[in-house]
Amino acid sequence: MKKKVLLMTLALALMMQSSVMAEATHKHIWEDDIKNSNETINRYTCECGATKDEVIADIRDYVITFDANGGYVEEPEKETYKGRIKWLPIPEHTSDYQWEGWFTEPEGGVLVDNTWIYEEDTTLYAQWTLKGTRTLTFACDGGSYIRPITRKLGETVDLAGYVPEKQGYIFKGWYEDPRTKENEVTEYTFNGNGVLYAKWEADPTKEQPDTLMTTDTIYLTDEQYYERISRIQAIIEELIERYLNTKGASKGAPFSMSWRNSYGK
Repeated sequence: MKKKVLLMTLALALMMQSSVMAEATHKHIWEDDIKNSNETINRYTCECGATKDEVIADIRDYVITFDANGGYVEEPEKETYKGRIKWLPIPEHTSDYQWEGWFTEPEGGVLVDNTWIYEEDTTLYAQWTLKGTRTLTFACDGGSYIRPITRKLGETVDLAGYVPEKQGYIFKGWYEDPRTKENEVTEYTFNGNGVLYAKWEADPTKEQPDTLMTTDTIYLTDEQYYERISRIQAIIEELIERYLNTKGASKGAPFSMSWRNSYGK
């Protein structure tokens, strides 16, 4: 009788040990147990019968706002389910930008994926990386030539070393508006191709050459523009008169250009 009890005890111990070893070596494949989950618990089950619970947010319906941060997103808001969003939207931008993902901040922050658990209404921000290169051109308005600069998109250049020279004038900086010359640009960020215009101030210690006929039209005031037109008309009239005199044409009434009054004062 004692032998039977001993054998049964040994057999039971072996069975329990085998069960523990099987449990230790078994790899659980967890699947959502929707029926037994609720607002605060996600329950998972394995085909072996094992279960595990995962605590989630107390409220499942948080509003997640997607800020495209300069781009465009078709679905700017989503509601969570069990504290999560299964699919994050993919934003769009111009071909100059590459999307890097959704982050908790417009710059820096933490990268968020579809496993993220939300505990409150949240705004996520798209972050972008600029691609390619762009060129900055210098319009020197009669000054010495400055070679254009080509840099990677997003790169910033200090303009302190880009100084043209012009006889009789002092360089007063670079500007985006060629006429008003307001808000000097001291550094340029290559978010696109651009043109900067030189501003000049007459040097009182030097004589300034007459540059009315050589200055780019974009820099001229209305008064200077009409003065240039008047000079051009006078030159044309003189050339025609010389031509007529050379050909021996009779001299009658002085030659006049009927379109002078359309431009001149």
